[in-house]
Order: sequence, then C-alpha cells, then structure tokens
Amino acid sequence: MADESERLWRFAEELYARPGVEAACLKLQARYGLSISLLLAAIWSGLEGRGRLGVSSAEAAVRRGQEWDREVIDPLRALRRHLKLHPPRGLADENHELRKQLIAAELRAEAIEQQLFLNDLPADELSASAAGECWRDATWNAGMVLRRRCPTCDPEAIAAIARILAEACEGLEDATVEEEVRRAWP
Repeated sequence: MADESERLWRFAEELYARPGVEAACLKLQARYGLSISLLLAAIWSGLEGRGRLGVSSAEAAVRRGQEWDREVIDPLRALRRHLKLHPPRGLADENHELRKQLIAAELRAEAIEQQLFLNDLPADELSASAAGECWRDATWNAGMVLRRRCPTCDPEAIAAIARILAEACEGLEDATVEEEVRRAWP
C-alpha cells in the first residue's frame, strides 16, 4: 500500500503543477470546501483502472477522507492563513518559520487523507471501463466527490473540474470532460 500511496502522491503533485490546475483546485476548495487531495485521489483511482466510485460502494472512502479534511487539514490551513493575515508584531522570522512548518504539516495530513481513501476503497467492488476509457472513470469519480460538496450541477464547478481532468487525461478537450462530469448528477 505504501508504494501505491506514494504513486498517488506523485501523481497529485505533478497534476497540481500543470497549467491551470492549481487555480482550478483553489477555486473548488475556496468556493465549495472541496478536499483537493481527495479529489485528486478519486481521479487517480479512475485512471489507474480501479473503476467508478458508486454512491454506496465507496461512500466510506470518501466520507472518512472528508472527515479527516474537516477535523485535521482545515484547522491547520486556518491557522496558517491566520498567521499570514495577522502576524505577531516584531516576530516576522519566527512567524515565517512557523508558517513553513504548518505548510509541511498540512501537506503530510493531505498525504494521510489519500492513504485513508486508498485503505477504504473497495478492492473489487467497482466496475471499471475498458482499457483506453479509464478517463471516463476518473471523470465520474471527480464528479462524485464534487457532488458531495456541490449538490447542484454548477457550471463554474464543472468548468474547474474539466480543467483539472483535461490536464490529467492528456488529449481530451474541456468540453468532452464537462459533458462526462455532468453525468455524475442525477
């Protein structure tokens, strides 16, 4: 499992660094409270041939990741942001060092969130698309994670997810991905 979680983390880092992905991720995080590490894990699981997240079959994997995000990652992020906006007067160096430590802790917590997702993901219950079509599973999975935080099919959210997926699934157009993501909403 360690090797798999390391591959997932590398995928997430590489995808996040691609053009437009960071901005799209931060938009989803700010507007919907979406866990980006969980979103990227869901995309990765589809691309790796692990199949589509179902409404019930992978519910525990998504729920536990969201609980971890809310209880651990969000407080770390809030503290880091607070220190940026309200640094203690006369302690700029100490504040900067503390913020660096909080960023490292936040990243480590995100990696743990992805490990929790992988641990809880059903090993054989998910149906997978045929070879060459795994991008559809990744797109579906992204829609399922987003749907938990964005119950209506919001065009702005769809466009952000499409931007991320277009980079994850090279050669696909945003419009193709948008159409597929919309299928995650009933």
